[in-house]
Amino acid sequence: MLKSNLKIDNRMCLIGNVVSFPKHTKGPNGIAHCRFYLEHRSEQQEAGFTRQVWCKIAIQVSGNQLNQCTQSITVGSKLLVVGFIHSHKTANGLSQLVLHAEQIEFID
Repeated sequence: MLKSNLKIDNRMCLIGNVVSFPKHTKGPNGIAHCRFYLEHRSEQQEAGFTRQVWCKIAIQVSGNQLNQCTQSITVGSKLLVVGFIHSHKTANGLSQLVLHAEQIEFID
């Protein structure tokens, strides 16, 4: 069991490649938003076996400070994204997990 004084009840970090063009919008309250998809592929150990893992997740970036760095993001950029996950409803009413970025780093 993990015991810590750190608040880690909803933290996620993921390294992957950008697979969609970032879409920039501005909310009615004037807050800048950017949304794109990140794809992760790796090998992980589970129960003594190596397995190929893959996922694609929507990334939501909100606020002017972090949105500045999204101007350099292009399809194929390799990023480390750290933030929290939240469920959004899609246009067809399905739930989708979205990683809300609090930190973005470019990986060379």
